[in-house]
Amino acid sequence: MAILQNGPNGPITGKFGSVSAYILNGQNIVRGPKRKRTSPPSESELLNRKKQKVAGRFAGDNRGILDFGYKFLAKKGSRIGAFQLAQRHIFKEALELDSEKNPFVNPEKLIVFAGQLTPLTSCEVSLHGDTIDLKWTPNDQYDASTYKINLALVGLYGESHLRTSIAEVRQGACTLQFDGISRKNHDYHIYVGIWDTLYGDFSNSIYCGVI
Repeated sequence: MAILQNGPNGPITGKFGSVSAYILNGQNIVRGPKRKRTSPPSESELLNRKKQKVAGRFAGDNRGILDFGYKFLAKKGSRIGAFQLAQRHIFKEALELDSEKNPFVNPEKLIVFAGQLTPLTSCEVSLHGDTIDLKWTPNDQYDASTYKINLALVGLYGESHLRTSIAEVRQGACTLQFDGISRKNHDYHIYVGIWDTLYGDFSNSIYCGVI
């Protein structure tokens, strides 16, 4: 049974006849019935399904970081939110195929923060016990204290972490204490990006290497 919300001019939700209606990101979506397929999928379709599965699983494992990192690109009221934009990037730009034609996420192509600001040109990372040292090249356009550095530690097959506003861009370096990281049994891929905390925008992240 479908429900007409808020009177005759309101959105419809539920099923009526052969179609279904629901609300997605503030928009009323109506879909017809799915048609059963009789022909077998092609090789390209099977590969596409594998890529969608890998991209979807990776994005889901890192949803907190990606929801944050793509929030300034998501247009208000659009059906395509921050998470969907990140999924699209991973699927189209960060996936590669191994020697057996299995898709995987290439960490060097991954962008975890995305925005319109000019990104950093370089960043170096090193690990000393439970201390992460970061060093980057400052940019004169980011001389104000409101421009901050965001950091993501992404484990391709394990846990990931987000640290925001860890330093001002103009500092050029910082040290971050991360208790227990020296005892982890997997690698972290490191990404940094700029955050304009006053007006609200990010730069694209850059890849700093692995620890």
